Parts: sequence; structure tokens; C-alpha cells
Amino acid sequence: MTKKHEQSILSDLRVGILFNSPVMPSKGETVDYVADAEVEDEVEAVEKALQRLDLEYARFPLKDDIASLIDSLKDYNVGVVINLCEAAFGESRLEMAVPSMLELLRIPYTGSPSLALGLCQNKGLTKTILNAKGILTPEYQVLNRFEDWHDEISYPLFVKPLNEDGSIGITKKSFVEDERALKTQVEYIIERYRQSALVEKYIAGRELNVAILGNEKTRILPISEIIFEFSHEPKIVDYSAKWFKDSEEYKKTIPMCPAKLDLSTKALIEREALKTYAVLYCRDYVRVDMRLNGQVPYVIEVNPNPDISPDGGYARSLKAAGISYEEFLREIICSALKRKVS
Repeated sequence: MTKKHEQSILSDLRVGILFNSPVMPSKGETVDYVADAEVEDEVEAVEKALQRLDLEYARFPLKDDIASLIDSLKDYNVGVVINLCEAAFGESRLEMAVPSMLELLRIPYTGSPSLALGLCQNKGLTKTILNAKGILTPEYQVLNRFEDWHDEISYPLFVKPLNEDGSIGITKKSFVEDERALKTQVEYIIERYRQSALVEKYIAGRELNVAILGNEKTRILPISEIIFEFSHEPKIVDYSAKWFKDSEEYKKTIPMCPAKLDLSTKALIEREALKTYAVLYCRDYVRVDMRLNGQVPYVIEVNPNPDISPDGGYARSLKAAGISYEEFLREIICSALKRKVS
């Protein structure tokens, strides 16, 4: 797609901003609603950028009536969708269904396809694929009940829901140092979140967020590090650290971008992040979270379609790279349209 052709298409384009309307959770904790509600910040930031790009747009909240949503998309004659959905009907596991719907409607959309979202939503499956491809990730076991625990991974361990995003279900209690604490936390996840628990080896060390942008010209943006100002373990980004700005956890979890890394370690991190991006079929933009054990990077989370709110980690890397928010949106919109053309 030439620049001239690109500009011609954009001038007549109608953009749909698709996002999951916040709902009170039917499982987990009441405070988990905060993560859903933050989508409003993303939507407003996207709208402002589209205004600066002089593009016509409309909001399309995903509520509980798919038929009405489809009718609205058709009536608006939407040309491309910016997909901000991280769940459907309050269920993270249904995130992958949204791009599938758009594909059936033949509407191009930004971000990763349904396959990538489904693979990354299941943290155990993600780690199985990474292991098969020789990409380091902490030792792990998926538990449907505590009695299935093999006791083959040394403490300390880390316990989290198998299918959630945004640090949901993660607190200081997720860090466990003995079997009694492990049993308590595994049973809490299974009962409260109604899903399997992922138990993995806790990697003490520096935590890095690696933002990736692009497809044919995939590139690594400046790497961000989370500086933990805690004197003791666990040094983690738990739910409070991520969402509650007045909390001690938030105030003592400081992002620094770009991270200070020696050239050889930086090159290794970038190589492993790009391999991860490829083997999980990610697209357009993604954030790979890693922990350094010495100089060795371990992939701990893969976030296709990560949070792009202005104060989020991905936007921080964009800013450090000198890429404006509207440049970023223009690029991923054009990538979506190119897929339609091809």
C-alpha cells in the first residue's frame, strides 16, 4: 500500500472503537471491576488521537446483545475496528471470540487474531508452546485441584489464575513458600475464580516489559523496567500495584524506560521476545513480560493487544521511542487495512 493510496483510503474511512463494556464480575473479587472500568481511559485516548488524525469514528461497546452490536457495525458501515476488547460479558476467556466475530463479518481489525488471543489467554498452553520452542519460562504445573500437585518444583512458588489478565487474582499471597500456603492459594483460585490455578517457580530478579510493534517490519521499542522499592520478596506487580494509585504497592512499583541493560543482555532479551511474538502468532503490537535471573531472561507473561491507555506500559515505550500516539494508531489501522487488501 503506497503512501498516496494509504491517505486516500484513510480520508474516507469510518473507524469503530470496539471495547467490552465494564460489568460487575460474577466470580473473583468485587474490586476486579476496576480493571474493566479502566477501558474508558483507553477509549478516550484513542478518540483524541483519531480526532488529531481527522478520522471519523464511533464507539461500539460490547454489552450482552451481540445481534445489536453487529447491526450497529453494519449500519455505521465501519471500515476498520480498533479492537480494545479484553473480555466479553465479564469473561476473559471469551476475548478470543471478538476477533472471530469480526472475521466472519469481514471487518478488518487491529491487533492479534483470535488464535493468538486464545493461546495467550491460557497461560499453561502458552508456557507449553514456549518450552517446545526452546524459549525459557519458569517451571510450572496447572492444577484443577490441589491433590494433583506433584511437588516437583522448589519453593518459592507463584500462584495465579490460568485465564485472567491485568493482575486479576494476584496479591502478595500469590507468593508461597510452603505447602500449606500453596494449598490455600490454589484452592482460593479454583473456588473464587472458577478456573484452574497456574503454579510456577518464582523468579527473583529484574522485571522487564518488552513492547513490540509491527509485522513485516517488526521492531522492539525501548524496554521498560519495573523498579521495586520493597525491601523483601515478593517483588511483583500485583493487583493493587497495577490499579490502585493510592496504595503502597503502586507507589513502590516504579517504571523506568528505557531500562539500563548491557548490550549483550539487551540483544538476548530482544531475540527471545521476537521469537515469542512469532511462535504465538501475535500481530501489530504486543508486550512480553520477562524476569532476569542473572543475565538470563525468562518469559513470564505474553500480552497480545496490551493496555494502550496513556499511562500504561506500552504507551510509555512508544513515548520513549519518539512515536506519537496518533502515529501508532495510524500504523496499526493501516496494517489492518492492508490485511483486507491482501
